[in-house]
Amino acid sequence: MMDDLKGKKVFVTGGAGFIGYHLCNKLLQSTDDLTIYDNLSSGTIENVKDNPKAKFVNDDILNLKTLCSQEKADLIYHLAAQVVVGYSMENPLVDFETNAKGTLTVLEKARKDDAKLVFASSAAVYGNPSVFPTPESYGFHPFSCYGLSKVVGEEYCQMYREQYGLDIVITRFANAYGLRCHGVLHDFLDKLAKNPNKLEIIGTGKQCRDFVHVSDVVEALVTVGSKDSFNGEVYNLGLGKTTSILELAKLILTILNLQNKTVVTTTGVSWQGDVTKIWFDISKAKKELGWTPKVTLEDSIKGVIAARKLPK
Repeated sequence: MMDDLKGKKVFVTGGAGFIGYHLCNKLLQSTDDLTIYDNLSSGTIENVKDNPKAKFVNDDILNLKTLCSQEKADLIYHLAAQVVVGYSMENPLVDFETNAKGTLTVLEKARKDDAKLVFASSAAVYGNPSVFPTPESYGFHPFSCYGLSKVVGEEYCQMYREQYGLDIVITRFANAYGLRCHGVLHDFLDKLAKNPNKLEIIGTGKQCRDFVHVSDVVEALVTVGSKDSFNGEVYNLGLGKTTSILELAKLILTILNLQNKTVVTTTGVSWQGDVTKIWFDISKAKKELGWTPKVTLEDSIKGVIAARKLPK
C-alpha cells in the first residue's frame, strides 16, 4: 500500500497538528517529498521538528498566493482546521474563514496542481443523529457552526470533483485520540495528576463518543491516499463503538487504581453546540478499504499513561 506513494509529492495542511504529525510520520516511511503547511495556530513546532525529513512552510491556508506558489503536489491531505466546537459558536466568522473558505483555497491549489485531495471532515456534520450507529448516508444535520463549516467544505469538495474532475476522498473522523492529543482523555489525566482525589467532568458525563486511535485513522488515510479507486467516496473513521464520558472516567480511574479514591463530579452544563452521542457505522470503510481499527480504548489508555509516566 505504502509503495504506491513512492516518488509522490505529498502536501499536508495542518501537518503540525495532532493527527497531522502522526500522518506525516507514517507517510515519510514511503515518500521523501513531503511538505507540511501549517500556521502553528494550534499545531506545534515540536511536531514539525519530530518529522525532520519533511519540508515545512509556516503560513496560513487562507493565503492563496503563498499556498499556490508551493511546489506542485500529487497528493494533498487537507487537515488544517479550527476544530473547537465551543469556539465556533462564539466566533462563527473565524470558524467559517478557516474551515469553509480555507478548504476552498486548498481546493484551488488541488485544481491548479491537478492533485488528488483527501479531506478531513468530522462527525459534527451529523449533528445529533437519530440513527445509531450512524452511516455515511445519514446526511447533513449540523448542530454547531463547526459542523456547518465542515458541511460547506464537503460540498465544495464534491463540487470540485464533479465540475473540475478532481480525484477527492472525504473522511469523517469520530473522536481521534492518542499521543500528542489534547482531548478529554488527556484533560482527565492532567486533572488527576494535579489532584487524584477529585475529577470534574464538563457536562452531564452522559454524552457519548466514538473514540478511535490516531494510528487507526492514519492507516485509513494512507489507504485512501495511495489508491485511485476511492474517488468521490465518503468514509466514517471511528471505532464503531460508543463510550460515555462517565464510562471513560471510570475506565481511567480503574487503570490508575483510583476507583475508590477519586470523587467524580459533573458540571451538568456543556458548551454550546455539544452533541449528545457519536457512534459511527464503519462497515463501509471495513468493506471497501479493507480497514479495521485495531486499538482498543483500554489498551491505549494504558499506553498513554505509561508514556506520560503517571503512576499506575
